[in-house]
Amino acid sequence: MSVLSVRQIDLGGVALAGVIAGYVMALAGLWAGRVRGLASVDIADFGRRYMVSDRPSAWMLGLVSHLANSVILTLAFATVIEPSLAWPRWVEGAAFGAFLSLTLAGALVAPMAGLGFMGRKTGSWSYPLTNMLIHLGWGALVGLLYVPR
Repeated sequence: MSVLSVRQIDLGGVALAGVIAGYVMALAGLWAGRVRGLASVDIADFGRRYMVSDRPSAWMLGLVSHLANSVILTLAFATVIEPSLAWPRWVEGAAFGAFLSLTLAGALVAPMAGLGFMGRKTGSWSYPLTNMLIHLGWGALVGLLYVPR
């Protein structure tokens, strides 16, 4: 396993890829409800819920925290995942996104938002399917946008 230092990667590229992929993921989550079998996922509202706040500014703080998390996770991709695998970057990213869907989003954020592991409390497959698809898309986009030095 190879791990690069922050000095060995393109930090500007990491930040740009993270913000773009995080924003596209947030939009895709909102629009997913228009696709049959998928659920609308308001990622900023999840941030509001696990911060336990009903202030109007909490939604915006939820969106900003999601974008910040996206940049941090893109940094993890650039320093650990990408240098350790010899796959096409978009495949590496999609695999990383699937991993995050199951772990951070499914096992941490969804339960903190009151949905249970992978959204089991919703009683439908729509949320877990949407969760997986938007994280796969996020990862594939990170892999496409981040180009190592």
